[in-house]
Amino acid sequence: MPIKEILNRRSVREFKSDEVSEEDLLEIIKAGQFAPTAHNTKVVEFIVVKNQKTKDRIFEIVGQEYVKTAPVLIVPIIDETKSICPVEDISVASENIFLQATALGLGSVWKNLGREWQIAIKNILNIPDTHLVINIIPIGYPKLNPTPHTDSEFSQSKIHPETW
Repeated sequence: MPIKEILNRRSVREFKSDEVSEEDLLEIIKAGQFAPTAHNTKVVEFIVVKNQKTKDRIFEIVGQEYVKTAPVLIVPIIDETKSICPVEDISVASENIFLQATALGLGSVWKNLGREWQIAIKNILNIPDTHLVINIIPIGYPKLNPTPHTDSEFSQSKIHPETW
């Protein structure tokens, strides 16, 4: 059986207005930093956005309400000159963030950023040109408790021993 954080992790797009503690945020960022990276470069960094005006500006670009209503946005970034697999490194760090947030009773969701949005977000957050941003992770307490995954969602037919 997968660990409970995997079973309980669901995309959350509606958040309570309750603040996320600094201690929980630190644990979430720590989980992201502990993610494996190609060649163990450990070059993923994180911008933590709580300022409502900044969240509103980001909302104007991406258009999803949960970006401005989540108490916190975590924006993983990486220096592309120091990573041979920047998208993969950000992705693994993001998954660790999702699982740690779930373990703390918080909800999260991957908000993908298309190329034009990446440029706009980099401008808002003063992200250097050498750095890549591909997603934003809204974090907060879920308004509703998502239903955990169950074995009924598992599909043996998606396993291909040795070859397709």
